[in-house]
Amino acid sequence: MKCKATVKDVASVANVSVATVSRVLNGNYYVSPDVENRVRAAIDALGYVQNSIARSLKMNSTHMIGYVVSDISNTYHISAARAAEDILRNEGYSMILCSTENSQERERKYLDLMIGKNVDALVLNTTGMNDEYIVNLNKNMPIVLVNRKISSPEFTGDFVDTNGYEGCYHLTKLLLSIGHRKIYVLHGPQHLSNSQERLAGFKAAMKEYDITVDSSYPYQFAGSFSLQSGIDAIEALCTMKDKPTAIMSQNNMMTIGVLKGLKFRNISIPEELSLVSYDGIDNLDLMTVRPTIANFDTNIIGSQIATLLLERIKNPELPNRNFILEPEIIQGNSIGLPTDLLNRRNFKN
Repeated sequence: MKCKATVKDVASVANVSVATVSRVLNGNYYVSPDVENRVRAAIDALGYVQNSIARSLKMNSTHMIGYVVSDISNTYHISAARAAEDILRNEGYSMILCSTENSQERERKYLDLMIGKNVDALVLNTTGMNDEYIVNLNKNMPIVLVNRKISSPEFTGDFVDTNGYEGCYHLTKLLLSIGHRKIYVLHGPQHLSNSQERLAGFKAAMKEYDITVDSSYPYQFAGSFSLQSGIDAIEALCTMKDKPTAIMSQNNMMTIGVLKGLKFRNISIPEELSLVSYDGIDNLDLMTVRPTIANFDTNIIGSQIATLLLERIKNPELPNRNFILEPEIIQGNSIGLPTDLLNRRNFKN
């Protein structure tokens, strides 16, 4: 039988001291990048993080929960985390909140940090690029996934999301029902499950009107679910010869970027372009342009995250569970009849 790797094994392979290995794992002292890379390479080679350290998590309880999100500037995550924390705090738990900025490397470092802090469980809005590592970590740590799934049948845990397929389907049908056909869809990275589902809802609605959305469909922009990608999408739109008549943004941050980009270009909504958006937008009632949105209660999402997590901490043998919240379509003032935009002066490059 193969022996479990030890701290001494990692130190030996990396040619550093045991104390240096501990510093890299805990992230509590500075270690040069070269040394840290050697230690992490040794950890990966020996399988130490996935096995020995992860198993040690069960030796005691710190009453700390790790909460790792992709974008801390997104109010969706802040609101859900706040609601989850309210429940966790009442049960005696503290929460550590980190933002990966959708970086694979940052996510890995934060996961290692959570291990070093000996957290009891983890809430994760994953980048979708560390699945194997997360599955190994999951063998010894309760995890609730938020919005984005892990593409492995070996994952055991819970999943909380909104119904992106239905929300984007119904928003698209609203546009189609009043005559829009050239609908510019702004979607996220297609390796993410929530991005795939939202785009699938858009495609299904378009197909009902005999419009096929594939790689040849001209009105689509692959964003990163960020504000900047919404701005970039408008710049790309302005280069098109045959302009779209409507925008279907599949994330709130991209929608805010779209509004910024349109304002910069002096393009009016809904006179020149119609706009619908998946995800709620804060202070919508205070905005002059109020996009029609697929909205949901982030307090319910956060509460469900905390409830599932507490139940799984008490009973790690629970089967996989999904909680999918149905969005509510809230009408704004951003939808109008399609117009001919070819000669609009505001769309000039």
